[in-house]
Amino acid sequence: MAAVSAQHLADIAKFLQTPLGKISTKEELISRSHGDKTVSGVFNIIFSLLSESKSSLGPKNILEEAQVRQWLEYAIVYVLNASSDQNIQTLLKDFNGILRTKTFLVEDRITIADVFLYYTISYIMENLANADKEKYLNVSRWFDNLQQNVSLRQSRKLVDFNINFLYLTNPSRH
Repeated sequence: MAAVSAQHLADIAKFLQTPLGKISTKEELISRSHGDKTVSGVFNIIFSLLSESKSSLGPKNILEEAQVRQWLEYAIVYVLNASSDQNIQTLLKDFNGILRTKTFLVEDRITIADVFLYYTISYIMENLANADKEKYLNVSRWFDNLQQNVSLRQSRKLVDFNINFLYLTNPSRH
């Protein structure tokens, strides 16, 4: 089982413009120490970073909080564990269906759930074949929308979702 890396948390902290503090792992439990406070568990760390920031990416009510937590869990359980091509294709197919009618994961605005999922799915999207980018068009749209935010993307290279390029490389499908 893949784990949330310190890099995922560092990316979130940098995006939120909040100090990461010290990240440690003991017996598969990740902890964050910052100042005189120590927080353990991925969800708790993410929410502590969020509360220390001036960001509006947090949930606005209890329903949104439940949805955000559900998406964080989805990223940890499914995205970080998608190791084989078959797992990745299943993940993308399911995620594509979910995003069919959504721009963002929770309500109609970007939340910390989008941010975390963006960072956890980046490695898949960076290596996705053009045919798969077209096949999973809703995932591609969601990812491309998020990567346009330079502070979210940070030092990552833009993943190319140019539709003309996709059409030229897959003309038989249209």
